[in-house]
Amino acid sequence: MTNQFIQRSDFPSSLKRLADRSIASGRLREFSQGETIYESGMKDIVGYVVSGAVKLVTFLPDGRSNIIGIIEAPGFFGRIFGVATEFTIEAASKVIVACFERSAFEAQLGADPELEHFIHMENLHQLDEAHERILVLACTSVIERVSTFMVLKLLTGSDEDRRAGVVHVPINRRDFAAYLATTEESVSRSIQALVRRGTIAVINSANFRVLKRADLIAISRQDEDYLIEMVRSRGPKKVAGSPVSREPTGQHAPRRTGMSDGLAGIHVAAE
Repeated sequence: MTNQFIQRSDFPSSLKRLADRSIASGRLREFSQGETIYESGMKDIVGYVVSGAVKLVTFLPDGRSNIIGIIEAPGFFGRIFGVATEFTIEAASKVIVACFERSAFEAQLGADPELEHFIHMENLHQLDEAHERILVLACTSVIERVSTFMVLKLLTGSDEDRRAGVVHVPINRRDFAAYLATTEESVSRSIQALVRRGTIAVINSANFRVLKRADLIAISRQDEDYLIEMVRSRGPKKVAGSPVSREPTGQHAPRRTGMSDGLAGIHVAAE
C-alpha cells in the first residue's frame, strides 16, 4: 500500500515516524464504505484519514442514526488526554486510515511542539467545518441547503477545483440527505432542479460542475462577501487531488460576482 502519509512534505517529521510504525505493525488500514472504524468499547485510537472520508455517527434509542460530522482526507479524528471518543466512526467511502494508539500519540504530542501546533490547527479547521454545517442547516428549504453546501465546497476546494468549478460530495446520497437533515428524495429533487436551471451539471454521482456560480449563490440566499471573507480569514487547508479523478461514492479561479447578480425572478419554495 502506497504511503501517501509519509510522502506529504507538509507534515511534521514526528508524525511521519508514527506513520512508519503504523505501517510496520499493520495499522495502516483500508475500510470499505459503511465499515465501522471505531465504536464505544474499542481501544481508543487517533486516526489520520489518508484517503476517502469518514463520518461521525450517533445512534438514537429507537435505532436511528445521525451523521454529525464528515472528515475528509487529510484530516484527523479521535480524542486525546483522557477524553473518550463518544461517536461511532464509520467509513463514508472507501478509506485508508493510519491508526495510532492514543497513548503513543499523546506521548509524541507532549514532546513535539510542531506536532502540537499541527493538531491545534486541525481542531480549528474542524470547528470551521462545524460552523459551515450550521450555515447549511439554518437554510429554510432543501434546495437552499444543497446550494449552500455546494457554494462552501467550491470556496474551500483546491485552486484547481475552484478554477474548474467542480464540487465533490464525499458521501453517498443517503448519507448526504442525512447530513442535510432531509430525505434522499428531497435531495434528488433539488439537484434535478439545479440541473434543469442550468446552474450545475452532473459529472457523476459524487461530482458536480457549477455552471452558474452567481445563480447558485442566489438560490442559497447566502451573503457571498461574508462567505468569501470567512473562508479567506481561516487560511487554506491543503487537499489532495482533483475531485474529478475521485471515484464516486456509490450513490450518488472563478469570476467573483455580487449577490445581486441572478436574483431577479428567483423564487425558491421551502420544502
